[in-house]
Amino acid sequence: MVTQVNKRRRGRAKRELTVEIKTGTETKQVYTIDLSLGGMKVGGAVLQLQVGEPVEVIVKSGKDKISFPGQVEREDGLCLLNRIGRNVSTFFIRIIDERFAEFVSNNYHV
Repeated sequence: MVTQVNKRRRGRAKRELTVEIKTGTETKQVYTIDLSLGGMKVGGAVLQLQVGEPVEVIVKSGKDKISFPGQVEREDGLCLLNRIGRNVSTFFIRIIDERFAEFVSNNYHV
């Protein structure tokens, strides 16, 4: 069993949203596990990304899709994703677009 530790000083709910990760010409549906102003931890059952790889994160906001350029910063191992009830491979994506911090602040409590 995989156990997660909340390292934040203030408690808050985890954010499990469906997003898309585009790598080159391939787009994969993944789930966010947590959001911060600087990026997001994502996971997918068969997700394979390389640390340092550039990616595009596509988030659905209402009827629109917003994309943010990012880079895979680290591999975080396996994590139990409650939404789908299984363990997934997880990665932290550093978002390198300053609009992302504003998007997260306006839409989520972080």
